[in-house]
Amino acid sequence: MLRLGGLMMLMLFVAQGRPAPGKVNSTYDESANFQTLKTYSWVQGSPAFDPSVDKTIVAAVDSEMSALGFTKAADKPADVAIRYLAVRSTSIDLKKLSEIEKAGGDKAGADYTVGRLVIAMQDVKSGKQLWAADCVERLNPAVAERDATIRQVATRMFETYPTKKK
Repeated sequence: MLRLGGLMMLMLFVAQGRPAPGKVNSTYDESANFQTLKTYSWVQGSPAFDPSVDKTIVAAVDSEMSALGFTKAADKPADVAIRYLAVRSTSIDLKKLSEIEKAGGDKAGADYTVGRLVIAMQDVKSGKQLWAADCVERLNPAVAERDATIRQVATRMFETYPTKKK
């Protein structure tokens, strides 16, 4: 039930629309006491197709959760469940495409990869979504640069976590 409810809440957040590239959209339950939350566990979301990207996202989220003071629950129920949804797509730079067409070049140079990451946290007991963040970012195909971008995006997303707000 937690899995179905969480996925439904996550999909509602995703359905709100795609954020502008680089911008983080975030929402949270204003009635939740985030100071009392101390442990988390992972639940199934919609992981990245590429296992190396999945590993990078999970490591980035684990690092950010640790920085917030959370501990990953091992043998007891966690306070919150965390999941992510990742989507990769190809976009076209229309200005660059126009320049390439005018120069008579190969049109393939106008496309680029875009990644969208949604991270959601829900209360384990109630199943209620507590916090979610969504970001779209252009990805470099080089693995090191792509992974650095994923880590930077995760950091920006967690900057919207309620206990970090000024």
